[in-house]
Amino acid sequence: PGKTLCVGASYISLECAGFLAGLGYDTTVAVRSILLRGFDRECADKIGAYMEDHGVKFRNKVVPKKLEKIDGDRIQVTFSDDSQDVYDTVLVAIGRSADTEKLGLENVGIKANERNGKIPTTHEQTCTPNIYAIGDVMEGCPELTPVAIQAGVSLSRRMFGGSKEPMDYKNICTTVFTPLEYGTVGYSEDEALEKFGKDSIEVYHKEFIPLEWSLSDSRSHHQGFTKVIVDKNNNQKVLGMHVLGPVA
Repeated sequence: PGKTLCVGASYISLECAGFLAGLGYDTTVAVRSILLRGFDRECADKIGAYMEDHGVKFRNKVVPKKLEKIDGDRIQVTFSDDSQDVYDTVLVAIGRSADTEKLGLENVGIKANERNGKIPTTHEQTCTPNIYAIGDVMEGCPELTPVAIQAGVSLSRRMFGGSKEPMDYKNICTTVFTPLEYGTVGYSEDEALEKFGKDSIEVYHKEFIPLEWSLSDSRSHHQGFTKVIVDKNNNQKVLGMHVLGPVA
């Protein structure tokens, strides 16, 4: 790849930037707004700081507006702030669009999102009652293969097995394989505040040095981090859990 630009601040972009920098390549991430939208903000900021300390560069509040081939196969990128730089590789990870344009959805009364082609649903059912959607083609669904599989299983059980249990799209265990790995399930702190209110939640958090990091001077100046969000009005029910550290 050589000198590489990763466009986007999704987990795919940050994971790729992390392993490219780990392999010794000059790596830059172009960030339009924030890192890891949809994840816990405090955790996302800690991941960004860790990556920057480990050699990943960030160009904030910009997107590429022009790419030109120069000097053979090198790519000159002009950003939205009119700054320029030259890269050997440009990797674009800005989200997924559903390839629904040629399905003829308009013939059955289904209107897909014009921006990304995804289909709005309620419990996987579209506005046309006998047509369902699961996986990445569904609006608002986490773009994860195991989630699509489980949604299909759940839908089949409801349709043919007498189940009435809907798919749970909130409590999904997820790992982000950035250089500082991130494991999460449930609500982020911001989501919990919005849904349950400040007076209803309690946030427990702790920084710690993972054992394997304590053996290395180069790693021990960083810390792992864990956060648990609970509903204090509902018997301390756990709403979300987050951990940053090796093998998270």
